[in-house]
Amino acid sequence: MATLGRAFLLVLVIAFLAGAWQARHPPAASAPFRTAPVERARQSRPAPELVSVRTARRDGYDRVLFTFRGGMPGYRVGYVDTVRDEADRPLALRGGTSLAVAFAPALAHEPDGAPTFQGGTITTDYPGLRQVRFAGDFEGRVAFGVGVAGRGGFRVTELTGPNRVAVDVRG
Repeated sequence: MATLGRAFLLVLVIAFLAGAWQARHPPAASAPFRTAPVERARQSRPAPELVSVRTARRDGYDRVLFTFRGGMPGYRVGYVDTVRDEADRPLALRGGTSLAVAFAPALAHEPDGAPTFQGGTITTDYPGLRQVRFAGDFEGRVAFGVGVAGRGGFRVTELTGPNRVAVDVRG
């Protein structure tokens, strides 16, 4: 009987601690999907290095995940008529609409000029996300064009461990 009482007391303590943790650390609410530009300025030194770009299909949206070594970069994401590369040339993208994604400060190359990530173009058959293309790395700014099916909305989420910026688009 005493063992049962201790077990019950232990369960109560664990439940209390879990509730206290949840009250102090609520789950992060997802940002709403929007059509207006999203911008976050940062002054990270040294500039974070882009190490990977991946895509994924999720329930109800498609994701582009940019992973960085070092700090979290600033960013600007928004719909544009035409994405332009660092030489101001139009960047052809699959899809009916384009998102311009820029990170600053950020780098996508080593001091010797070698890229810090693999692949410059990712083409998908996802409902919303059609293509991701590298648009340049110049003077602390790394840019991408994202071709999407339409203006169904997007959201930007910051993730840590490692530092990542997720751009989600609706299909």
